[in-house]
Amino acid sequence: MQHFGVVHELYNPMPGRFKDYIAVPKPNMYQSIHTTLIGPNGTPFEVQVRTWDMHRIAEFGIAAHWAYKEANNNSGKKSNVVVAEDKLAWLRETLEWQKDMQDPDEFLKTLKTELFEDEVYVFTPNGQIKVLPRDATPIDFAYSVHAEVGHRMVGCKINSKMMPIVTKLKSGDIVEIITSEIPKGPSRDWLKFVKSTRARTRIQQWFKKADREENIERGKDILDREIKRIGMNHSDLFKQEWVNATLQRFNYANIDDMYAAIRIWWNITRENNY
Repeated sequence: MQHFGVVHELYNPMPGRFKDYIAVPKPNMYQSIHTTLIGPNGTPFEVQVRTWDMHRIAEFGIAAHWAYKEANNNSGKKSNVVVAEDKLAWLRETLEWQKDMQDPDEFLKTLKTELFEDEVYVFTPNGQIKVLPRDATPIDFAYSVHAEVGHRMVGCKINSKMMPIVTKLKSGDIVEIITSEIPKGPSRDWLKFVKSTRARTRIQQWFKKADREENIERGKDILDREIKRIGMNHSDLFKQEWVNATLQRFNYANIDDMYAAIRIWWNITRENNY
């Protein structure tokens, strides 16, 4: 901190513009200390202080930093690099977002938001810190703990007071999530309020799975009704060789995909008829 002592002696710091990303790193493991100072002509400027390792991550990313460390460790001896689980977790999360987002522009926009938007620092009841995007809600907090906590969420307490689950969180808040033993799942309305990519992705995945299961069941019912309507038996049509031929003909991975497609086709047909 002696570096800050020097610059703070030379220039006056701006109140409220000191950020310690070393004590609380960003989700992408960025670490640095930022302070904003008033220049000699009244022009504000920012000073960032970090170690060389932190600078390498800031300039070239986590992967380049690990590659550098591994290259050094491999010089003349077998590598003994152990990558921390929390660092890999952010990369895994990023790959999941990319897989779920069909639009590359949407993925890049989301990634920029996740990396560069201001954060709030909130706590679990046992003192664990959670870093969330600005204006995040207890819904975001719940999904940052675990997907099942988000899916089972029915209420929350902020600083020991019952509050709406769409309340915007502030740094220093202590958040407790109230869950149900029977998972009801998220509401589609939650997507209007969540700010974190993790929460949005988990909610969308839940509905994708729920919609698929419903489509499979409805597809089975539709097919059974049509078989009865034309006076045929299920066993007559569902011979294994015929089923395999149908799946191959329409590029279905399995019979559940076929049932789900029948439901979707049925809905489209009904909409067009109206």
